[in-house]
Amino acid sequence: YWPPQYVIMDGLTLEPLKVVSTRGFTVDGEYHPEPRVASIVASVIKPEFVINVKESGQIKLVDYSDIKNLKETTIESAKFLHDGGWDSTKRYFLVAANA
Repeated sequence: YWPPQYVIMDGLTLEPLKVVSTRGFTVDGEYHPEPRVASIVASVIKPEFVINVKESGQIKLVDYSDIKNLKETTIESAKFLHDGGWDSTKRYFLVAANA
């Protein structure tokens, strides 16, 4: 859970390639200094991670096809997200929250 960030690492050496902070605003518009990453799940279809940011209520789709220029799409949801995973078809991602 700490620090409030996610890290893209080299799979062979575990060398950090990119560090991205999760600090920012919640879905309610309040600044949160240390929202925790609740889970990181890889797509089996494309070079993308699904990242649940617990306190902010945000699900981030991170395209890592270009590590130096990550593309991040944010989906707002309920706050206090937990672990998530793919359904049996690998098309839908499900995540629990304490909303």
